[in-house]
Amino acid sequence: MLAGPELIRAINKQRVLRLIRGAGPLSRADAAEATGLTRPTISAVVAELLDEGWVVEVGTGESSGGRPPILLRFNPRARLVVGAELSAGHVRAVLADLSGVVRHRVKHRVESTDPLAELARVEQAIRELLAAVPGESGPGAVAGIGLGITGMVSATAGLWRYSPHFAVHDLPAADLLTERLGVPVLIENDARAMAWGERSFGAARGVDNLAYIRVGVGIGAGLIIRGQLYGGAHEGAGEIGHTIVDDDGPLCACGSYGCLEAVASAPAIARRAVERIQQGAASTISDLSNGDLNKVIGTTVIEAAHAGDPLARETLLEAGRYLGLAIGNLINLFNPAMVVIGGGTGLAGDELLQPVIAVAMARALPALRERVQIVETALGEDSCPMGGAAMVIEELFRVPSVG
Repeated sequence: MLAGPELIRAINKQRVLRLIRGAGPLSRADAAEATGLTRPTISAVVAELLDEGWVVEVGTGESSGGRPPILLRFNPRARLVVGAELSAGHVRAVLADLSGVVRHRVKHRVESTDPLAELARVEQAIRELLAAVPGESGPGAVAGIGLGITGMVSATAGLWRYSPHFAVHDLPAADLLTERLGVPVLIENDARAMAWGERSFGAARGVDNLAYIRVGVGIGAGLIIRGQLYGGAHEGAGEIGHTIVDDDGPLCACGSYGCLEAVASAPAIARRAVERIQQGAASTISDLSNGDLNKVIGTTVIEAAHAGDPLARETLLEAGRYLGLAIGNLINLFNPAMVVIGGGTGLAGDELLQPVIAVAMARALPALRERVQIVETALGEDSCPMGGAAMVIEELFRVPSVG
């Protein structure tokens, strides 16, 4: 832990770096004026930032008398970060620079309910990205890894606590991956990581109060309140998929009945469509699955709906109504400025989004619905990995605290 002069130097360094990152290009004199630090202190800090590659000199500014000042600009390629996702269906990972520009992507399908096996798949995906780091970047080029994981996660303890989709209990996922990869790893619930990704790089840039609804194999909500991720008293907030929306609904993987996840997730959408076909309803879904209804998944229904299939559209409409009911309740509870819909099934388009908006707005209080936006994700499948990357970037530029 830093203390004394070392802590003061670290604080000054971060203050100057954050200033140049947010307001540059600017001169050393500009930095001294903005921070209140002395010219010698600024010169020493800037020399260190230049040496470490955090900033670069980019020409000269206007002179107020004497030699023109040399301007400093933040270097977004000073370090690279990895953002990753472990969902119930896929492992995704991206390699990005400090401005969020993605250099490489990898994606693998989850093949088991074994948490250790799937963490090994995450490790494999990250190693593929690390192998793609340009050789000239040198050791330490990757500053950290941010991983969003489905289920209940303790970000502070680095534990993967629970998931209805994996046989996991308090697994020290962050420490395991840090030891294996030799790079610091941060973990977070996947929906919260998605919310942070959209706020940092996507549809909700700068929005301080928002909810991200991930609709896929599971359904979760990531909440940001007053610019901070909200995890609740025990980091379990946002499990909107396990709120009850149908008292007579089907059994959920969590053991309860009528959960939102049991009636509006990708498996629930596929199951409902197959049930109706087995009851005699006509649909092109059978053709898309080559007559094998066991192969029908959520994306099969979405594909059929986009092609105009009435049964598929009605199935998505029904799921959208349930989602809208839950989101309307969420709006009344948390009063977000924006709700972002994402996840694999969340990309279904208007067939799902229109009933979500209609029902959510009908359920929300008038004073709240007049001021809330419900939008689709701008990052698509990258929401969670980019949220992981943004977590690392935020940590890099955090000013050290005193005491």
